[in-house]
Amino acid sequence: MESINAQKIIDKIEQSDATWIYEHFSEAFQEISSFEQLQHLLENYNAIRGDNNLYRHLHINLHDEYIWFDRQMSTGASIILNKYQEIVGMALLPIKHNHKPKVSKLSYTIPIKSPCLVYGGGDNELINYHFRYKQQRHAIDLVKVKDGFTYNGDPNQCENYYSYNNVIVAPANGVVEEIVDGLPDCIPGEQDTVHPEGNYIIIKHGRHEYSMIAHIKPFSFKIEKGDTVFRGQHIAKVGNSGNTPEPHIHFQVMKDKYLQSAQTLKIRFHNNLSPVKGDIVDYTGDQIFIQERGVTSFMKNLHSNFTHLFKG
Repeated sequence: MESINAQKIIDKIEQSDATWIYEHFSEAFQEISSFEQLQHLLENYNAIRGDNNLYRHLHINLHDEYIWFDRQMSTGASIILNKYQEIVGMALLPIKHNHKPKVSKLSYTIPIKSPCLVYGGGDNELINYHFRYKQQRHAIDLVKVKDGFTYNGDPNQCENYYSYNNVIVAPANGVVEEIVDGLPDCIPGEQDTVHPEGNYIIIKHGRHEYSMIAHIKPFSFKIEKGDTVFRGQHIAKVGNSGNTPEPHIHFQVMKDKYLQSAQTLKIRFHNNLSPVKGDIVDYTGDQIFIQERGVTSFMKNLHSNFTHLFKG
């Protein structure tokens, strides 16, 4: 088996070596990705990119992801390898920036009182897959990781995931505006696309400021609609309901309570932190902190397709 490292991969991308790259696609990835698509993608990406710098190497669940940005963060690349060092995911993107995002007026802590990996979060699509959707743009997803895995044992059992059944806490003081409950947990990998949020809670924290936490375990709520909650209060437990590949916490702050039309706000966290994909975040008392710039990321149930915004 040929050894692949970050430098070799980015060299082949910058050289537009479509033959080498395509030969390293997994069979499943080749079935949904044509050689001509790859050639076109490389041509368009290399026409606009700057000098690439490795931003993160993330490793978990026997997958590796390499992420690069140019110096101005105007373009970016991501390659995902499986345990056989086959390419199973690829993204080459022009990076869209919102230099003046609307930020929450209130400060929040993460809604779980133990270290978690941010596997979706940040101000561009390459590190935050929510970013392309207005209703989720500034959301973050949190998952627990131990020894390079998000689970131990059979990955088809929710109970084997380290995130599952963990206590969810209120991220700030507020009043419970809405609760949806009773939707079953999905078998990991079998998403409920009809009810994408699954069981969820919306809390009103102030005028035009609401938080939403999704994918909650059914019948685990400790509060009811209309209750006043306080930062750090136990409100429910992590589940796997809704459109989710495995148990985790989805957390966002919005201008109103209507999920389908809501505009998310960039979350103002305590300590003025801005956690992004790959960070390990922790919460003690009224403080949160980033433990380290992570070496892990959630890589299970990957979307195996090209991601690009080049047209023509």
